[in-house]
Amino acid sequence: MADWKQISGALVRIAVGSRTNVWGVNSAGNIYRYTNNDASPWVQIPGGLSDIGAGADGTVWGVNSGGNIYRYTGDQESGHWKQISGGLKAIASGSRTTVWGVNSAGNIYHYSNNDASPWVQIPGGLSDIGAGADGTVWGVNSAGNIYRYTGDLPG
Repeated sequence: MADWKQISGALVRIAVGSRTNVWGVNSAGNIYRYTNNDASPWVQIPGGLSDIGAGADGTVWGVNSGGNIYRYTGDQESGHWKQISGGLKAIASGSRTTVWGVNSAGNIYHYSNNDASPWVQIPGGLSDIGAGADGTVWGVNSAGNIYRYTGDLPG
């Protein structure tokens, strides 16, 4: 690990949207945001999550152990997190408009950019998913097979 610098702390999930948008979740479900200071690297954010996704534009989404979905509202609203309807076990956020998730049954969903009807199911089955700011989406299924999304987005 000669090319890696250890940063203090302990996390089980980490998401990196950019150099300044790094988030993590520890084994207890506590949420942390990187301070951009390695000497004191993490500030705890209220709430509890089991997975987190961070976009290059500062967007942050998360899911908790019950499958509830949240979007970080941080400084804009009290409470820090806005619950969005639906149920997911894994979430990825490349940007405000590139949010993808997978539920416990392996169904794949893309955020519609409309909180009133937030999720559009995408054909296929995955166990984890990753999304880039440029719209790139990759996933893996429970057998370990790797896929890149090549379809058009609905809407």
